[in-house]
Formats: sequence, structure tokens, C-alpha cells
Amino acid sequence: MKRMKQLKKVMALILAMVMVLAMGSLTAFAESKLSITITNTNESISIDGKTYNAYKLFDSTHIGDAYAYTMSTSSQFYNAELVSEETAPQGSLAELLRTYFTFTAVSGDTSKVNVEPKDGFDEVQARIFADAIQGFLDDKISTASAVATDETAVISLDGDGAGTGYYIVTGEAAPTDSTSTEKVVSAVIITNENPSADISPKAGIPTLDKKITAVKEGQSVVADAVLDDAGKAAVAKVGSIVSYELDSIVPDLTGYSDYTFTFGDTITEGLDYDKESFVLTIDGTPVTDIEPAFGADDKSFTLTIPYSTLSQYDAGDKIVLTYNAVVNADSLNYDYVKNTADLTYSNDPYSDTTNKTPEKETYVVNINIAVNKVAGSESGEKLANAEFILYRNSGSDEKEYYKWDETKNVVTWTTETDADKFTTDDQGKLTQPIRGLDKGTYYLVETKAPAGYNLLKDPIEIIINVTEEDGQVIYTSNEATITNGTINLADVQNSNQPVATITVINQSGTELPSTGGTGTTIFYILGSILVIGAGILLITKKRMSTRNS
Repeated sequence: MKRMKQLKKVMALILAMVMVLAMGSLTAFAESKLSITITNTNESISIDGKTYNAYKLFDSTHIGDAYAYTMSTSSQFYNAELVSEETAPQGSLAELLRTYFTFTAVSGDTSKVNVEPKDGFDEVQARIFADAIQGFLDDKISTASAVATDETAVISLDGDGAGTGYYIVTGEAAPTDSTSTEKVVSAVIITNENPSADISPKAGIPTLDKKITAVKEGQSVVADAVLDDAGKAAVAKVGSIVSYELDSIVPDLTGYSDYTFTFGDTITEGLDYDKESFVLTIDGTPVTDIEPAFGADDKSFTLTIPYSTLSQYDAGDKIVLTYNAVVNADSLNYDYVKNTADLTYSNDPYSDTTNKTPEKETYVVNINIAVNKVAGSESGEKLANAEFILYRNSGSDEKEYYKWDETKNVVTWTTETDADKFTTDDQGKLTQPIRGLDKGTYYLVETKAPAGYNLLKDPIEIIINVTEEDGQVIYTSNEATITNGTINLADVQNSNQPVATITVINQSGTELPSTGGTGTTIFYILGSILVIGAGILLITKKRMSTRNS
């Protein structure tokens, strides 16, 4: 009896352990949930905070690699026309489903119909189908949904009506540099053997970037003229050539039979397009049969790449458009001259609607040098009729002198003989500006001093530096005072051109003595004193002589 009691205790313990293990197994099974995970790795879009919906089209069963699909006749996607021998209405959901699948009644079971994919229904066809059915989902109720967090959304399929099957997943993605959104869609198969599916949103969102790649004087590239690595800003004198680049990608054209892809670009008055410089490449291959269309004022252009061209390339292939613009004299009226670009693109394969990327802006700045000519000190009298010339050192350390070409309105550099001479007025200011310069080292030479003042012995070295930092162009100089030295590139243009003002102080000379002036009076006085002194001395000697005799 005692042994029987002990055996019962052992059996109870074993049973308890089995129950615990069984519960553990049930927990493990419960944790093996059916789910769809959407993960975004495309830096040009974001799904954070966006809702993703899963719509179950078909139920599925499978043995090994063999799958069988059925659609419930109570499904919101079911229509009797699917199994009808008559032609489904054009443009209807039934017509779309019958394009890719064959539906047959199940013998003796009216609760469902069999579904067979038609020949050739591969991944490409599945993507096209998923895009096409998107237009019929607005009035449908999703089977399950989830909101993305940190570029990931996990849709659980363990609820009522979910389970294994063939799903369509839809959601939105937003371009990272815009507030607009784009629809994305995928087709997913969920099975017990593959309980979790991972997909990436395939948004047809082309990106746009615009940058300045170089500044040239003639054929020579100006070193360090582009101020930042992103090519957002550059400094260039009047007459310089500024090289621009627009970058995008071939969009995902799946589901589209036509597609709008149009670059738009606008420049301000201080720039002129070089119409012969435009080069378009796709995937590194030049495209020579597409030309820009210029606006009536030649201050804007559009360039459209047709669907027939885009469709020859793969989604993601690089599109690059390059061109040049020349800085003209109108740039001297502004803090900077601006170039703006955008991209208009299709955003729905089922309509003609388009989106436009945010504007991408680049800026070109140039500098004037002004003179403040004064006597004695910075607060001294303003001096007129001083003359100056300006030079810089070329690469071979030879001097190049500033000259403004009135015909072409550009800065040129020439010999000292042909250099422009700058004269000061009654306010000590130059009667014409030294304009359209870029950053660098310049030397101001006084060639004529105002009447009564000494000529400066040495040239004045003016070093102008320009940098771009956090959306601001900052000017600095070793000698000159920079007015409007910090320009906020987010502000609108105005008429306050950046100016480096150098204060030049002249000293009056010492007057030399001249005949009849106070310079000779001193000699007359001294001479009289000497004569009187000699007479006194002579009289004194005679008296001493008389006494002694």
C-alpha cells in the first residue's frame, strides 16, 4: 500500500512535469505567429508613422511545394462573375482578377471557389497585379494593419479571418525631403511553413539633387570656389562660368503605361544659361535626342524624359543632367544670384496625377571693393582726386591688373598700362566701383595722391575669404571692413551687394623753406645780433686800450 502511494506521487509529479512542458510547447507555438514585416531601407523615403494594411485575397493550403488556393464566397473580393462563363465588365475588379487567375466552382461546396494562377504568373506579373488591384481597395476593409515605427511595420495575421493565404499589402511612403506621400503596394504569400514575410516598400519616388560642381575662368577651374561639399554655394566673379549638376534616378515604372518625368530649372537675373552646354546621361550613357525647352525670357527651362526612354533602363539607374551658366553684371545688384530646380513626376499608375519634389537651390556670390580715402586718421577729412589701380598675382607670380570690359560687362585682367584707374570724389569714395570679384588676394596701389599729401609707399594687401556654414555665406578680410558680411541663404535677394571697404589714410608732407619766408627771417635776426655784438666788442676793446695807455 505504501509503495502504491509513493508510485501515485511519482506519477503525479511526472504528469505535472508533462503539463508544464506541454504548456511550454503551447507557448512556443503561440509565439510562432503569422506576420508580415515591412522594412524600409531606402534613404530617399520614410514610412515612419505610416499605416500599412494587409488584404487577404485567397486562402491557401499546401503540401511540400504544392499549393492550393481558394476564395471564400463570403470574401469582399468575391463576385459571381468570377466563375461565370460570360465576359466580365471592362474595368471591373472581376475582369482584373480573371486576367491573372482562373476561378472554378468547388463540387458540392458553395462556400468557396478554387483559384489557379494563369501561365506566366511570375514575380513581375504579381507586382503588376498588385499595383493594378490597388485602385479597387478604397472601399475594402483590411484584414489586419499596423503603424510603422522607425521604418518598420509588423502586421500580425493571427486574428479572425487572417491565417495563411495570399495577401495584398498597401501603405504610404513619404520622400524624406518633402511632405507629400506616395502609395506603395506588394503581394505576399503567408504559409504555416513560412509564417513571416519580409517585404520592402517599392515606392516609385525619384529623388532630386542639385549642386555646383565647379567655377571656371575661361578653361581654368578656380580652386576652392565651391564653398561646401554639397555644392550649395560658390563664389564667382562676373564673367565666370558656373557648372551645375542635377541628379536623379530612373523611377520604378511597374504598373505604368506612361510616366511624367520633367526637370524644371530657374535662374535669377545675374546668370545666363549656356545653351550649348547641356548633357544628359542615364546609367552613364549619353542621351542625345532630348533637349531642354527654354522659357520666353531664357531664365528657365524644362527637360522631359519620356516614358519610352525611361523604360529602357532599370529602376534606380542614375540620371545626370549637367550644364553651365555665366555670371553677368546684373549679379552686382544682389547679395547673391540663385538657381532653383525641381522635378515633376507621376505618382499614380491609374491616373495622370503628379507630384513635385521640393525646390533645390544653389547660390553664387561675388564681391566689390570700395575705398574710404581720408587724411591723418580714420575720422579725418575726406580726400578727393586720389587715384588707384588694383592687381593680383597670377600663377607665375606675375602681376595681373584689373580692367572692366564695358562691352561684355565682365572682369578682365591686363597689363599695368591698360589697367583701370579709380579716382576718389569729394567724399573720399571711388567714382566707379571695383566690382565682380571672387575671393582671393588683391593689391591696391595708389598711383596719385591728393594735392598736399604724400603718396603711399607700399601697396595695400587685401585678402578676402568666403565660407559657407549652416546656410550662411560669411565674408572675412585681413584689411577691409566687410559690409553685409554674413548672408543668410534662406533670405530673399536684396540690393545690398557684399562690399569690402578699405580705409586709406594719407599724411600731409612737411613744408620746405623758401626765399622771403620765415625760413630766412631767422638768418636776418642772427646776422643783426652778430653785427651788434661785434660793435660792442670793438668799443670795449678801445676803452680798455685807452685806460692802459
